[in-house]
Amino acid sequence: MYIVSSGVGTTATVSSKGQITLPKAFRERHNLREGETVLVLETRDGVLIRHGRKSLRGILRGQVDAELLEKSVRALRSEWRL
Repeated sequence: MYIVSSGVGTTATVSSKGQITLPKAFRERHNLREGETVLVLETRDGVLIRHGRKSLRGILRGQVDAELLEKSVRALRSEWRL
């Protein structure tokens, strides 16, 4: 696998099995995890890879303190009541 980073994006070489590896920085930035689906779309400019997630459910699991978030939302709601 050969990856070159440029100012606009990153290039990767297709393996003999037709596979490419998305750089770790891209996977982290777009929250792609092992086993997730991506869409590979043909465009007039080439190939576009998009996240295949149909739902945002669970995307923040383990990254947000749910209890603290709930307390914060309740506090804001009480402030906003007339």
